[in-house]
Amino acid sequence: RDITLGTQQPISPSPGVNRKAHSMQTVVIIGGDAAGMSAASKIKRERKEADVIVYERGEHISFSACGMPYWIGGTIESDEDLLVLTPEVARNKRGIDVRMRHEVTAINRADKTVEVRNLDTGEPSTQVYDKLVIATGASAVRPPIPGMDLPGVFTLRALSDSQRMYAYMAETTPQAAVVIGGGYIGVEMAEALIDRGLEVHIVEMLPQIMPNFDADMVDEVTDHLREKGVQLHLGVGSNGVSKLDGRLAVGLGDTKEAIVADLVLVSVGVRPNSQLAADAGLALGRSKAILVDDHMHTTDPDIYAAGDCVEHHHIVLDEDVWIPLAPSANKGGRIVGENISGSDTAFPGILGTAVVKVFDYTMSVTGLTERAAVASGKYGSEGEFVGSAAISAYDKAHYWPGAEKIKAKLVIDKRDGRILGAQLVGKAGVNKRIDIVATAITAGLTVDQLALLDLSYAPPYSPVYDPVQVCAGVVMKQVM
Repeated sequence: RDITLGTQQPISPSPGVNRKAHSMQTVVIIGGDAAGMSAASKIKRERKEADVIVYERGEHISFSACGMPYWIGGTIESDEDLLVLTPEVARNKRGIDVRMRHEVTAINRADKTVEVRNLDTGEPSTQVYDKLVIATGASAVRPPIPGMDLPGVFTLRALSDSQRMYAYMAETTPQAAVVIGGGYIGVEMAEALIDRGLEVHIVEMLPQIMPNFDADMVDEVTDHLREKGVQLHLGVGSNGVSKLDGRLAVGLGDTKEAIVADLVLVSVGVRPNSQLAADAGLALGRSKAILVDDHMHTTDPDIYAAGDCVEHHHIVLDEDVWIPLAPSANKGGRIVGENISGSDTAFPGILGTAVVKVFDYTMSVTGLTERAAVASGKYGSEGEFVGSAAISAYDKAHYWPGAEKIKAKLVIDKRDGRILGAQLVGKAGVNKRIDIVATAITAGLTVDQLALLDLSYAPPYSPVYDPVQVCAGVVMKQVM
């Protein structure tokens, strides 16, 4: 699975560029979050003499975006707890030249330079690089409907987004909120806002919450959200947000019906920040994220890319996909740093393994859902070779106090028993069980091998037959 490097037209340096000789390698990194700072830190650990410059156009580096809903909801006491690394520590302890509020506006591959603008002063500058790393991440999607720029309408992507929302809530004391979008951030923020005492509505265009799960795996959680007071509006989109008597009105579908609220969170997805790379002539994938090989090279051998702006190779599908998640961003950045430092490290691929808390429930997924497997066309023209089974079983011995049911679903290729994916939903014991399946898929185990894995057993922790293995025993009957 290699990409062809250097497929563009030959490029030659412009005669006017000052390319003074320098004794140390200069690495320029565009973007200072997970991937960018992972790469920078690794390079400085391995090559202390390297000149590593990080340009970050935002207000923070290395923060936990996944922790933002829990700070807004009050579980995490301070937003400072979400900061993994500050610019001062990066500069003083790691020797990384971090330049905040600086935006790279162009990449000149012929000259091996980048054009930079200081966002505070407007001053332009040009920086030479030996190696370049693009770690520009992704941006929240704002749907093309009216009212997206009204006060009280937010997206949640950067730490500064959460800070603005937190400050707005402190200033206005909202009573009701609408969350547009029922995916990961949508359900996490619904819980956070309920915890803050608000009336909460979720508006989801699709007929189910958590669209990256199969429909038969979300029923219990849907009921649970309603039990916790979240009002769900499924199968209907928003036609816009407008002002109404000092509040906000969120229009629904093609009707005149509207939900009146004081705060609106738009959480309908993200898109890769890949335009800078495209303008430089670097190849993009089908998703419009940056195309990289397994060493994180772009189609220019001196330019790497990592994080939420790139596609990764999907282990099950055997093709490049865009699934922006924090673990792959951190690992991708580290691999970039290793390879720039002289190693030969390959990124092993992804499965899209994820877990999310929804009040008292936990939902997790890895690999392909049944719906995705059928839609891929790789398992029969109509998905006739896709097998699946869903079971419910206790997370501990059934007689153990507090034992809870887990719903487990496995998806397989019926022709050879290959495991394609899994989903687990329950109140306890979910998160690490999905990791068992992710490991099995990565190792190439079949469903019958999964059923016979030597997993641990003791009544406080698991039944004799783990729920994952119970499900494997059921679905393996479908293998041809």
